[in-house]
Order: sequence, then structure tokens, then C-alpha cells
Amino acid sequence: MRRKKKYNKKVRNATVTVFNGVKFKSKLEKFTYQYLKVAGIPFKYEEDRFVLIDKFVYEGECIEKKKRKGKNVFLKSSENIPQATYLPDFTNLDQGWIIECKGLRTEAFNLRWKLFKNMLVKEKKSYDLYMPGTQKQILETINDIKRKQKELGQEDKERVSGRCRKKRNGS
Repeated sequence: MRRKKKYNKKVRNATVTVFNGVKFKSKLEKFTYQYLKVAGIPFKYEEDRFVLIDKFVYEGECIEKKKRKGKNVFLKSSENIPQATYLPDFTNLDQGWIIECKGLRTEAFNLRWKLFKNMLVKEKKSYDLYMPGTQKQILETINDIKRKQKELGQEDKERVSGRCRKKRNGS
């Protein structure tokens, strides 16, 4: 008897996978995790949450369609509106990058992504944002991060060696 595959109900065609005790929402996320580890790149998986819209109170009357006991009903909605957040898949904010693995992009995600970029602009934060959708794109992303790490490492070495030369010449 064949077992039915467990699919991520929020995302179409995404298979929930567990690897090294970590639960991933898709195989693409698991692949990214594995290759970031192999590349020796430090990262956080779903730890850095960004607030896109703070919670607020709506003063007017709001009547909305809601589900109660499996039936659609028309009810007065709460005045307390919760905050809207965004939780990227992989981050290293110290190195300045964020990876969002995305196979199928929904309208809801596209709106959240725009709000996220708008929040970064307003807060004057600049990160390299990657949104790979295939394993090939993930490998390209990791290679780009490694290249930038190497460039930064070279700049740091040059800066340090420049200071050493100044000290020697100055003394």
C-alpha cells in the first residue's frame, strides 16, 4: 500500500521535509540548507522576522464574511488589527543577505514582498535579496554570496595591512 505524500497546504506542490531535525516547508528549502552548510556559509533558518505593518485599532464599523463551524457568516469584525510580518527562509544580516526560496509566487506573497522591500527602504536598510526558484538558481545564489564574502575578506586584509604599513612608517 502506497502512502500519500504530505503536501504543504499553504503552498501548492510543496512537500514538507525533515532533515537533521529541521522541518522544511519545501524540498527547495532543504536543498538550500544543505548547500549553504556544504559551502560553509553561516546562516539562520526562519529566525529573523520583520514587522511590515504594526498592529492598530480600526475605529469604524467593519462587517466581514467569516467562517464559523464550517459555514460562511457575515459578522462584525474585531477593531484590533494584528501586525503583518514577513519571515524569510534564510538570512545572514551581518553579511547583508536574505534568501527566499520560492517556487510558485502567489498574489499574497507578491504583496508581502513589496511591503518588505518598502519597509527596508523606509528603514534605510540594504540587503542583497535573493529569490531562487530552482536548484540551479540556488547554486548561483550561493556562489554569488561566496564571491562577495571573498571580496569583503580581501578588502579587510588590505585595510589591515594598510594600517600596519602606516604604523611601521609612522614609528
